[in-house]
Amino acid sequence: MDDNDASVVGALLAKEITDPEASQPPDWDADEDGEWAAPVIEHPTLKSLSSLSSSVYGYRYAYTTAPEVLEKLKSKAGGLYLFKSPRFVSKEHGDRPRERFPSDTLTENAVSNWLSSKAQPLVGMYSSSTKDRYKGPVLVIFMNLDFDANSKGVTYVLKRARKAAVALKGKLSIAVASVSDMSYELSDFGLTSKSEKSDMLMGISAGGQYYGAAEGTAFSAKALTAFADAFLAGELTPYEKPPYEPPAGDDGEGESEANYDDDVGDD
Repeated sequence: MDDNDASVVGALLAKEITDPEASQPPDWDADEDGEWAAPVIEHPTLKSLSSLSSSVYGYRYAYTTAPEVLEKLKSKAGGLYLFKSPRFVSKEHGDRPRERFPSDTLTENAVSNWLSSKAQPLVGMYSSSTKDRYKGPVLVIFMNLDFDANSKGVTYVLKRARKAAVALKGKLSIAVASVSDMSYELSDFGLTSKSEKSDMLMGISAGGQYYGAAEGTAFSAKALTAFADAFLAGELTPYEKPPYEPPAGDDGEGESEANYDDDVGDD
């Protein structure tokens, strides 16, 4: 579970159980038919979890029936658990590493809403699979998010981001993103990466609009707070992408004939 994203784990006492709704047929004859036994069915939680993994996208799913794992989870009756990414969890700032779904009935809407509201720690990962979990404005710090090669840089950013996030809770969320993995999305904020190893760029996503920190803004706790405060005060103007202009020789409907011939050739 040591991953950048949360893990959804079904804890089961067994993969199969005796069907609790089965009953002996009224015409069952023990002498002729033998001793009746209720049929065995797939555990309902496992069946629901399999269905959820196909319909509630963007999460990492697993299940376990191993007694030693159940003991580690302190799960005597089983259940559905959400484990936040240990790379981002900060107990010091109030993050709960583990959440348990409050019901044994796993409906798609209920579990989806639960995951969306619980999966992200105070400062979590902003990616193509997690960005929709942020329902309100979110300030994103794009950086070299390599926990091995850039551990000092990640620690530096997370420490300052968490402190600011505590003060902004309920107004603005804060998250971090990999500048290399999200390079395509940078243009939405009007941001440009010059170095994937050293860049620390800031942008805000809010209701389909995007705001980028001024070019040349060096990341710091002070700069982060000032950027957030300016947004909350309504002082920022959302970035608007310039209209698309097709390359010379392109009619706007694809490759020009000359380029097509050059690239493809007669064969």
